[in-house]
Amino acid sequence: MIFTSDELILALMSLARVTHPSMLRQEPDGFTVDFEAIERSPSKSDAEQILLKIRPLLSTAGPEPRALDLTPAESHCLHETLVSLETLQVWPADVLEMSRALRLRLTNSK
Repeated sequence: MIFTSDELILALMSLARVTHPSMLRQEPDGFTVDFEAIERSPSKSDAEQILLKIRPLLSTAGPEPRALDLTPAESHCLHETLVSLETLQVWPADVLEMSRALRLRLTNSK
């Protein structure tokens, strides 16, 4: 599946918030993400697997879309994570629109 940089960031932040909120660290110019806890885990959940797949995609420079290979279980996990977060808080309209469009694509890719 092809993701924009913004969609990858949305997926990363959403999965981290649901699985390991302590991974997200507020910095003066945004957030940093600490992957150490899930890297050390011997048994990784679908959400943790997705986080580890996203990591190298975000470390490459440039705004061009990137391919992320997700299993059906991982697609479902990301879809459900986005659904749950959309109901927990009010999101800006553009982020909500991006989340819904991404969920639709995840549903169609199963």
